[in-house]
Amino acid sequence: MQLILVCGPWSSGTTAVAGVLDQLGLKGIAPYFQTNDERTKNSFESLAFREVIDQLASEQTLELKVAGPTAVQALQGFREKLTADGVGGENQVPIFLKYPLSALLIPQIAKMFETRLLYVLRPLREIEATRQRRGWPSNLGAAGAQVLYSKMFQVLVDLQIPTMVIRYPEMLATRRRYARQIASFCGLPLDDTRIDAAAQSIRRPGTVVEPA
Repeated sequence: MQLILVCGPWSSGTTAVAGVLDQLGLKGIAPYFQTNDERTKNSFESLAFREVIDQLASEQTLELKVAGPTAVQALQGFREKLTADGVGGENQVPIFLKYPLSALLIPQIAKMFETRLLYVLRPLREIEATRQRRGWPSNLGAAGAQVLYSKMFQVLVDLQIPTMVIRYPEMLATRRRYARQIASFCGLPLDDTRIDAAAQSIRRPGTVVEPA
């Protein structure tokens, strides 16, 4: 089963990237978690995926709750449930998943799925400013970002998993170029209509865009 995993801390721009994948035609696993932020209500975070990850890692401490083999077993069960539901069969487009806490489990996820990683980077000061505006706890801001980015880049160094790095401020400035690059990285047809729709989903003229 082919998976595009969007990786990055809270408030880094991962929701915008997941929205691009949705517009490009990849399959997300709905229903999605709804945030308390009116600007980014739909997080594109699969509730089923969140449930599995929350069993394996703590959002409060940003640490694993279980050993690696136990995590792999739980993720195998998640994949088998998707297969039973008809997700990821032959000739289907890749699925995409996104949940910041999953950065702690990239090696285990990559054992269960044919995985490609989209790393979303944003300056820590901007992440922290968004956290404060939302009134979210400190672990969902710059402090948590430092932990998750450390784990992500350890994977980048240690493991050979195809990875694309997306700098969120650059993506806002060059939306169509990034949409096209993401489509190419995911092995999707470079369809101009879908790419235009994906680019427009990142930011619409006259609107204030905040990442999630």
